Amino acid sequence: MQELSREPRTVQVKELEELLSEPRDEAVATGVPVEEPPRTVQEVYTEAERFRGRAPRYLYMEPVVLSLVLFSMAGVLIRVHLTRLFTYDRQPMYALVWAQMVGCFVMGICMRTKGVLLRFSPALNTGVTTGLCGSITTFSSWQLLVYQQFFNTDRGAHTRFKNLLGGMSVLVSTMACAMGALRLGQMVGEEIRLLFNYYLCTTKPGEPAPLDRINTKLLGGSYYAGDHGAWFGWDRWRTTDLALIAVGAASVVATSIVVALAPSTRSVSIALLLGPVGTLVRWRLASFNLPHSWLKRRVPTALVGMPLGTFAANVLGSIVLAVIHILQTGVVVVPSAASCYVLAAVADGFCGCLTTVSTFSAEVSALGRRRSLAYAAVSVVATQAFFLLICGIYFKTATVDYAVC
Repeated sequence: MQELSREPRTVQVKELEELLSEPRDEAVATGVPVEEPPRTVQEVYTEAERFRGRAPRYLYMEPVVLSLVLFSMAGVLIRVHLTRLFTYDRQPMYALVWAQMVGCFVMGICMRTKGVLLRFSPALNTGVTTGLCGSITTFSSWQLLVYQQFFNTDRGAHTRFKNLLGGMSVLVSTMACAMGALRLGQMVGEEIRLLFNYYLCTTKPGEPAPLDRINTKLLGGSYYAGDHGAWFGWDRWRTTDLALIAVGAASVVATSIVVALAPSTRSVSIALLLGPVGTLVRWRLASFNLPHSWLKRRVPTALVGMPLGTFAANVLGSIVLAVIHILQTGVVVVPSAASCYVLAAVADGFCGCLTTVSTFSAEVSALGRRRSLAYAAVSVVATQAFFLLICGIYFKTATVDYAVC
C-alpha cells in the first residue's frame, strides 16, 4: 500500500477512498489471514478525521455517541431489573452475578460475530459492545461487595478468617462466572458465524466466507461502502445510523419526561440519564488501551500494550462509588427521599456504566498468561486499596457507620 501523505488537508476525499480501499497486500486480497493486527474502529475514526481536514466532526461521530447512549440506557435497565429479579429471601447467589454473566455472554457473542454488526453499522458494533455489554456489567459494585465481605460491614458473628473466605468467595465466583460466560458466548458466536456464512451468503470458489471477508475489509482498515451506503458518513449516513440517532435522542427525551412526571421511578430514570455519561467517559478512556507513540514514551515498557484505559475507568468508578457509599450514611448529606434516590442513581447509572466486567474479562482472556494475571491482580488490589482508604478509615472513625439510604 502506498504511503499516506503527510499533508492531510491537501488530500482529496476521492483519493483517500482509493487509498483505504486498496488491500494491504496480496494476502488480504485473497482472504488469507495476515500477521498484522487489525485496526480498531477508533483508529479508523482517528485516521478519517486526520485526512478529512476541515470536515465537521459530527458527520461521523453522532451515530456512535447516540448509539452508546441508547445501548447504555438499555444496559442499565437490564442490570437493575436482573438484580431485582434475583434478589429474594435465602437466595443461593448474590444477585449481581447474573448481570455480570449476561453481559459477558453477550460480549463473547459479539467478539465472534463482529462482522455482522459492522456490516450494518460500525456505530452499532460500538453501541452493543461498549454500550450494552459494558453497562450490563459493573466492576465497581462487584468490588464493593468484595470489600463488604472482607471487612464484615454487616457485622456477622464470625471470625476474621471467615471474612477472608467471604471476600474470596465473591471475588473468585464472579471472576469464574464472568470468564465462563464469556467463553460460552464465544462458542455460540462461532456457531452464529458459521450459520451466517452458510445460509445467508454465497461465495465464489476460492473466495473467503462473507463474514470473514467483511472482517478483513472493515477491521483490516479498508474503506468499504458497497451497496449498504457510505461508511462513517463520508457521503451520507447509513439507514442504521439514522435509526440509532433517532432512537437514541428519543430515549433521552422520553427518560427526561419520566423523571419529571413519575416520581416513583426517579431512581431508575435518573440512573438511565447518568449511565450514558459514564459510558462515554469509559469510551474516551479506552483510547489509552491503544499503543500510542506518545504513550510509549511516558509509561514503562512493561505497561505498553496493557489496557490502561479500562483500568483507569474501573478504578475511577470504584473511587466514586466509595464516596457515594459514605454519603449514603446520612452524615454529610441529610437523608431524604430525593437525596437517597439521586445517590442510588449515581451508583447504578454513572458508576455502573463507567466500570465494566465484560471488557475486563475479554482483556484478561486476550492477554498472555502472566500479563493477564498481573492485570487482574493489580485491578482488584488497586480498587480494594481505595475502598479501604476511603470507606475503611471513615467507618472506623465515624459515629454513624450504617447506611440510611
